[in-house]
Amino acid sequence: MDLPALISFGTFAVIAAFTPGPNNVMLTASGANFGFQRTLPHILGITIGFSCLVFAAGFGLAELFAMIPKLYKVMHYLSISYLLYLAWKIGTAKRLNQTTVAKPMTFIQAATFQIINPKAVSVIISATTAYVSGAGNLLNEVLTLVFVFFIITLPATITWALFGSIISNVLKNDFYFKVFNVTMALLLILSLSPILL
Repeated sequence: MDLPALISFGTFAVIAAFTPGPNNVMLTASGANFGFQRTLPHILGITIGFSCLVFAAGFGLAELFAMIPKLYKVMHYLSISYLLYLAWKIGTAKRLNQTTVAKPMTFIQAATFQIINPKAVSVIISATTAYVSGAGNLLNEVLTLVFVFFIITLPATITWALFGSIISNVLKNDFYFKVFNVTMALLLILSLSPILL
């Protein structure tokens, strides 16, 4: 990948990583409800899971979806269902106390969620289609995509989780706590609009 293409891809990756989407909304909610430290496995799960998916897509996952459109359709409906379920869980979350058993998303849950995350899948298919030519060294091109996405996704996820943990002080008020969780749930549902339209 030459320098202009790298700059173009880097810009694309920054916009994709920092704009609101299912991952960022859930990280904000997790940071606010569980704190930054307990959200770290979620952060690492997204970053590693997303990077692995970029690697897989670079070596043919995008082509597999193109060859078997029904597989993409199944993933599409699974992702919508799961995101609606997560929105309901966030919107109805209760304040944590000694008897509460609610837990933040684990590393494995966050990593495997990337497979059905509609924004992640769309971004990855777009990136591999636009920036992997296959004409040169395929491994180098794919590893470049993985590396750039990794070094941009990590600070983006940290930023959103920190934002959630910082505003948690405001959320000590029960009314604000409820409004925040319902707002996060609605934003998560709103993030589905590109795949529903």
